[in-house]
Amino acid sequence: MERTQHIYRRRKKEESDKMTGAQLLINIMAWFVIHMFIAYRCTKVSAFYLKKDLALFKIQSWETVGIYKKFGVHRWKTWLPDAGKLFKRGFYKKKWESRTKEYAQLFLIETNRAELTHWISILPSILFFIWNSPSIGVCMVIYAIIANVPFILVQRYNRIRIHQVVLKLKRN
Repeated sequence: MERTQHIYRRRKKEESDKMTGAQLLINIMAWFVIHMFIAYRCTKVSAFYLKKDLALFKIQSWETVGIYKKFGVHRWKTWLPDAGKLFKRGFYKKKWESRTKEYAQLFLIETNRAELTHWISILPSILFFIWNSPSIGVCMVIYAIIANVPFILVQRYNRIRIHQVVLKLKRN
């Protein structure tokens, strides 16, 4: 009797860990809406707040271009999509368009905005525990991290390089 109950509980757990087609569709649509909403809201954040030297955007003493190159960021960053032009006030970061100090500073602000967007985009992953099993909820958290951390690394790598450009332009 006890063995039968154990098998029944194990099968029930296995069934709850499987994602149905409807759940998959709901999760995909939820992630799409969440990403678009956060990206849109972050385009509305004033440059005033993004200019500030917040701890989140500060270049740490251990952060160098060389550290990020060890992770190959300079090689794979071009594979990542840039949704900067998706919204009216967006900023396209794939191409450096001007050699002025103002443009470099604007680019720095936009790397801050992009990094903020991707950090915030990880947080809603805990909502997926509401309508999914715990194991699928964990998968959603892992997805959020895998989908956003590469973008965060690229923004931090670019920030160091752009900061060096800004310093050079200020000297001239």
